[in-house]
Amino acid sequence: MILESLSRTDKWFLGNGRGCLFAPPFPRWLDTLGFWDECWFADVRLDRLFCVLAAQGGREAPIEHERELDWRPDRLVTRGRAGEMEFEQRRFVHPDNAFVTELDWRGEGELQLLQWSLPEVNAAGYGAPWRSATLVASDEGCLIYRLDTRWPTELEPDRTAVEREALTGTADMGPSVPVFVALGASVERDGYLVQIAQRHDDSPLWRTSVLPDLYDGALVPCVRTEGEGLLHLVQSYTVRAGDTVRLAAGVGLSADDARAALAAGLRPESLRETRLDWLRHFQGVPDFRCDDPYLEAAYRYRWYGIKLNTVSVPGLPRLGRPFVAEGIGFFRNCITYSGQAMLRETSWMRDPDLAIGILDNMAANQRPDGSLPGHIYSGRPARDFYHADFATPVRQLEAIHPGSVQPHHREMLRRYADYLWSARHEPSTGMTCVFDQNETGQEYMSRYQFVSDAADEWASFRVGGVDATVYAALLFDALGDDRAADAFRAIGECWDDGASFFCDRLPNGAKSPARPGTGLYPLLLGAGRIGSDRAAQLIARWLANPDEFWLQAGFPATARSDSTFAQDGAWKGRRLNCPWNGRSWPMANSHLVDGLAETALGLAAQGRSEWLAPAAEGIHKAVRLLFHGSDPNRPCCYEHFNPVTGVPALYRGYDDYMHSWVADLILRRVVGLVPGSLDSQPLPMGVAFECSGIPCRGETLQAVGDSDRVEVVRQN
Repeated sequence: MILESLSRTDKWFLGNGRGCLFAPPFPRWLDTLGFWDECWFADVRLDRLFCVLAAQGGREAPIEHERELDWRPDRLVTRGRAGEMEFEQRRFVHPDNAFVTELDWRGEGELQLLQWSLPEVNAAGYGAPWRSATLVASDEGCLIYRLDTRWPTELEPDRTAVEREALTGTADMGPSVPVFVALGASVERDGYLVQIAQRHDDSPLWRTSVLPDLYDGALVPCVRTEGEGLLHLVQSYTVRAGDTVRLAAGVGLSADDARAALAAGLRPESLRETRLDWLRHFQGVPDFRCDDPYLEAAYRYRWYGIKLNTVSVPGLPRLGRPFVAEGIGFFRNCITYSGQAMLRETSWMRDPDLAIGILDNMAANQRPDGSLPGHIYSGRPARDFYHADFATPVRQLEAIHPGSVQPHHREMLRRYADYLWSARHEPSTGMTCVFDQNETGQEYMSRYQFVSDAADEWASFRVGGVDATVYAALLFDALGDDRAADAFRAIGECWDDGASFFCDRLPNGAKSPARPGTGLYPLLLGAGRIGSDRAAQLIARWLANPDEFWLQAGFPATARSDSTFAQDGAWKGRRLNCPWNGRSWPMANSHLVDGLAETALGLAAQGRSEWLAPAAEGIHKAVRLLFHGSDPNRPCCYEHFNPVTGVPALYRGYDDYMHSWVADLILRRVVGLVPGSLDSQPLPMGVAFECSGIPCRGETLQAVGDSDRVEVVRQN
């Protein structure tokens, strides 16, 4: 039921929540049998993994495809014909790390299927990255090769955030991250060949392969690997009408792992095993059913996205514990800015191991000065730094799963707090400082140009950030650190009475005239911390104002009245990949509507309930943004959206972007769950729901609610 509820015809992403992912943002070869568009194992890219061609009578049998896709999280179904036979193709990623295409053949006659892989061979040298296939062998009815990937030890990052970066680095190369690939099929192999060739067009077409010259109805076994270029690995198999055949690529950190993965993917029950693995994932999180189709679909879709982007590969260098990557492609690595969001989400899983793994990876990669790398990779050098709120999700994780936060996690947070105080604290203002536009995860905004005209050219600067100081205050408070008082006081001194806004500040005390959404982040602290009157003024003048942040479809990351505001993603007249000067980002929306809810509930406790309804509407607005064309059957989560039209950043292609919290918002603000408690503090959402399987301190809870009340009880 859950998998079927997510089915659609406009999606193709497949993953197993371990190491393997097939999610090309702009696939060129989706109607080719197999996996020719880019695949990933952990954060290692695999190009041209394999495709399947067909032959009859020694000649190519052209494959024709129907265009409609039939997708669910566990498989992608397409249909077509080759020669006189029709086929149904079921592509899936097996939980044991195998990319599998399962083909049912109907009609008359027989065909030869040719499984073709095309890795690249390069001489040892420099690259960013350098990749090469080595150690090719025919082994127990399969072909197996090793793909080595190496990165420069010092690397200058490209700030364009694209799939193919233009990177520069030193010629001093780091150690290889080896990935082994085993290719085979569930039927007996007729023949094989391995042939090195000079580089040429790499389209998965008969005419670009070596088959026109080296295949005449049979393949003569040979292995020719000397030299550089593209390495053709081809295996042939005979299939007849009525046959079901599986062709697969097993992937692992060792040859044995790859062989085992291939064997698992070729089992007759491999598709069923994949489906059951996805069902187990959904059974391990609270089940939420609601009469609002957007809330229910967004909730389920978020848990799909979390599994899709989970990486769990024991033995992976630097990232040996499970984590949730920020997204597909360029974002397939451990990013601390999204880690704060994923900690919130995964704390609600009945098994806390994924949340613990996120903390473990952060602790294992903490820098000597106590800072946390912004991006952590298996082979590529770690880079950057992001301000983020780790305190709130860590407190939540410990409340739901007592004992899950270990001493080494607390030590990591203590060292990080010391870093913020020693390297980022501005004594004159008491604020936590931002040194460039990347550090807040929000580039290209007027808040940075206030500090430096060259900020959008990645110049360094120093400014006290409202968001950074809020995060620091929450951390100091969670640690029971006396420095929390200084941070909370500094936030209060950011308030501009005339503007009714919390402002970034220069070391000389000057307050920024920019109006970024981060000026609303103190709402996360609640009315008690920032003052009831200030909170109400901030909401009325800015957040709930349709001329500022309360736009038709979403909340912009910069106020509409700001001179740099652009809903279409343009900055200084040029559309950018990651602009924050007017686009609606799910990450910012999570902060804003969560802060609005926290403050509205606090004001209501003081007898001022006028902001409860807007807080509920804010949750609805933030959730409904995450759908194509307001269609409840087409949920999505792109990096950013047009806040007026609601159109996502389709030009980026990065759907299923784990850069916000959604399931956590629904559980805490719609269901009203108080982590680790039977208490409930729901917003007046105007919906009826039932939520079961909620973890709470070793027990399981159930919550049932409607517009009038919510009841939370222990579940049998």
